[in-house]
Amino acid sequence: MYNRETGNGQITVQTHIDDLKVSCRDMNEIAIVIEQLQNIYDEITVHEGDEHDYLGMIMTHDRENNSVRINMEKYIEGIIDVFLMDELDEPVKIVTTPATNNLFKVRTSGMKLSKTCAGIFHATVAKLLFVAKQARPDILLAVSFLTTRVKEPDVDDWKKLIRTLGYLRGTMELCLTIVCESIHKLTWY
Repeated sequence: MYNRETGNGQITVQTHIDDLKVSCRDMNEIAIVIEQLQNIYDEITVHEGDEHDYLGMIMTHDRENNSVRINMEKYIEGIIDVFLMDELDEPVKIVTTPATNNLFKVRTSGMKLSKTCAGIFHATVAKLLFVAKQARPDILLAVSFLTTRVKEPDVDDWKKLIRTLGYLRGTMELCLTIVCESIHKLTWY
């Protein structure tokens, strides 16, 4: 960590930064932060404007409508591609819902996944949790349940994961839109 006293207090910056998003109404304040980072690090890349690719999220700011659109289509596509590379014999068919009525049903006698498949299951569920929390709340219920199954997933859990991936495959273009009508009213859909 790097600590430095500034006129307004203290800034703490890690010595290695992958991605950092700075937002403020006052562009002068952003310029100050950028200048401070440039004084600390030899080289930084700054992206400005109304569209940003940040941690797999394409965030598009619409100043006219006071909204931000968060799209994770490419990130989701990558999750599905990696899953299919790891499990070539497993078809991921497009479905209209991320889960069925038996989502919460767990059979105690269900056949456990192999160590390799359990690893794929865990990694995929972790990626989907990130997607659900950032831009796709429509899959959050299914993914939240799947997170409870990562220690000892069985064949039924695998099928539920494939169903969620199938839903995402058919709805990749869906995104989260956040609208701020006033400081007291935030709407998302």
